[in-house]
Amino acid sequence: MSIELEPSSQLAFRRPLTEPIKETLLIRNRSDLPIAFKVKTTAPKQYCVRPNAGRIEPGAELEVQVQMQAMREEPPVDFKCKDKFLVQSVAITPEREHLSAQDLWPTVEREPKDQIKEKKIRCVFLPPVGHAIHQIKEEEVESASQHSSASQSTHNTYNANTVPAPASPVQPVSSSAPAVAAVAGAGVDVDVMKRELETAQEKIQTLQSTLQKLESEASTLRQRRPDASSSAPTMTAVHLKQQQPEGYPITYIAAAALISFLFAYLFF
Repeated sequence: MSIELEPSSQLAFRRPLTEPIKETLLIRNRSDLPIAFKVKTTAPKQYCVRPNAGRIEPGAELEVQVQMQAMREEPPVDFKCKDKFLVQSVAITPEREHLSAQDLWPTVEREPKDQIKEKKIRCVFLPPVGHAIHQIKEEEVESASQHSSASQSTHNTYNANTVPAPASPVQPVSSSAPAVAAVAGAGVDVDVMKRELETAQEKIQTLQSTLQKLESEASTLRQRRPDASSSAPTMTAVHLKQQQPEGYPITYIAAAALISFLFAYLFF
């Protein structure tokens, strides 16, 4: 049958330790019998405990005030306190109800020691509130700096891996592809070549349209036949035949003119 302590393992005293510091130790009785307790320490001159002994009824709790005396000098920050408290408790059975508080513990100590339950609490020294906040801020700044460095490294790696590839050479669709490729290989600006190619393509389309019209008219003329009942159409057909120059067909002439224009435009 034991008691509960709060705090359960350590009693913390916050700096500065050159001033008196008071902390509270809460003792609870969860048993069905009254419990007697007493508090001991390894440094009785350094701590003042009130009350240092007493009785707690079933289901009740009691606050014990622990005051640490002021130190002459502030110990180092990394100083580890070795002071401890020992809380002893024993159940007050009906046979012990008649014993006074002064006679209870001497009587219990003469009995088997398993009747006494013990719990230890160690003392720790905490840094000042301002120092703790400053330390937390330094840790946050250091963490943010490490995160920023990692992000910058990742960003640089990303940039190194995503350098755009050089633009691929323009692939002309006209019959002068070898000539254009040779000019591009000689160091001509790609943008200038694009503009010239677009202009040439527009002129090619115009010439092709003209050529189609000429072919259409020539086809129409070939399909016509002389009419014996009318002399005027016959004379017109004969007249056109006489005006048509002898030699190569007009489609060949137009194609040759188109190719000559392209070579003259690209190389002169």
